[in-house]
Amino acid sequence: MQNASIYAGYSKTYQPRGGDQLTSLSISNQNLDPETFQNYELGAKWDINPSFNVTAAVFQLDRDNVLALSDPSNAASPTVPIGKQRTRGVELSAAGELNEQLSFVAAYTLSNGEFLDNVSGTVRAGNNLPNMPKHSASLWSRYEVTPKLGVALGAIYQGKRYASTDNLVVMPGFTRLDAAVFYDVTDQITAQVNVENLLDKRYFLYANSNNNITPGSPTAVKVGLTARF
Repeated sequence: MQNASIYAGYSKTYQPRGGDQLTSLSISNQNLDPETFQNYELGAKWDINPSFNVTAAVFQLDRDNVLALSDPSNAASPTVPIGKQRTRGVELSAAGELNEQLSFVAAYTLSNGEFLDNVSGTVRAGNNLPNMPKHSASLWSRYEVTPKLGVALGAIYQGKRYASTDNLVVMPGFTRLDAAVFYDVTDQITAQVNVENLLDKRYFLYANSNNNITPGSPTAVKVGLTARF
């Protein structure tokens, strides 16, 4: 097939036991093995024409050496790096121009992340990873009203997600609409107004635990200028 390509990728990375900025490094965990991340990906891209392309990819991310209780049924047992997690998914996207005035970018992800073994009395093999929706999608389109004026509308969808590793609290899915207006003041200066959460949707953005859940922002407006030299 002309204008099509296939790729495969593999990577392996390590995260020190202290984690981000080593804030949790201590005497008790300094000698534990780091967490490892192995990512496998296979994808394809097809340029249907010079102004329209589609992509597809499948992936698997394995996370090893996650801290877990040596005896999941005993909360007082030592914590050791034996836990494993796996995320598998499919990513699809399309981008292009439908005509001289209208363009779009669309994406969809199907993902499933789970614990592969027991970590504690409440985090068991088969539990889903927190903050990970099974379905997520986005669509952003832009329409050139005139050579100087453009308007855009976007939609973001997130399916339901668990707030924590015990899978006891579910955050409902949501769809949020965003909008924007662009105007070329001169050949070098562009003014832009972005409106996030156009319909003032109430939703939960992410969670750190079952009782520490962050709501999404209400309608917010941002104004900016971009200068090109």
